[in-house]
Amino acid sequence: MIRYSIVIPTLNERENILVLLERIENSPLRDYEIIVADENSPDGTAAVVEAHAAAGHPEARVVRNDGVPGLSPSIVKGFRAARGEFLCCMDGDLQHDTQDLSGIFRTLEDNDFVIGSRYTAGGGFRTRWNPCRVAISRFAAALARLLLGIRVADPMSGFFAIRREAFEAVAAEMNPRGFKIMLELLFRLKCRRADPWRIAEYGITFGTRLHGRSKLSARVILQYLQMLFELRRSRQA
Repeated sequence: MIRYSIVIPTLNERENILVLLERIENSPLRDYEIIVADENSPDGTAAVVEAHAAAGHPEARVVRNDGVPGLSPSIVKGFRAARGEFLCCMDGDLQHDTQDLSGIFRTLEDNDFVIGSRYTAGGGFRTRWNPCRVAISRFAAALARLLLGIRVADPMSGFFAIRREAFEAVAAEMNPRGFKIMLELLFRLKCRRADPWRIAEYGITFGTRLHGRSKLSARVILQYLQMLFELRRSRQA
């Protein structure tokens, strides 16, 4: 029986993905599956995962995003293919610590949505972050609070878990784009019903990328701003 589905969106993470899979497999977590939602990575990320699965790791499989490009559409595709009751998203670049998975899932037992937060009790950074990146993150979070009324410490996190029931309640309304699907999920859940979904934050330690380069770009920032204004307009409609 699969209880936990861990979805890892990837684009050119060949050098990182096997390290991440092995860390999950060596963690105390049980009754899980790993879905690598790959965006047709030209570096062969998907093939590496498929070879790993064939070598005796059937808990890992690949779902290819052949549709709308982007990290958020890949995550949605992974969630839709998942078989677990609890759905989790974490990055494939090793910045999210697999040791936090158990705590996030444990917190989800009493909640509907759990954010892996860098800015709440127990959270932080393994190494000092570039001041420019910190400023961008803080400003983006402030915009989310101002425009959407999202009152959480780390609305920009990419490490989160959600009950299947909550995801399915809003999946048909979503128009995922860019990198910040968690923010859209939070917004949709917040607006969905009078009886609020139970949302919690769990402190995580944010690490550094082992291989490759960050995918933050001007295009990603513009997509984020576009998403904020579209969600705000939908709330006012």
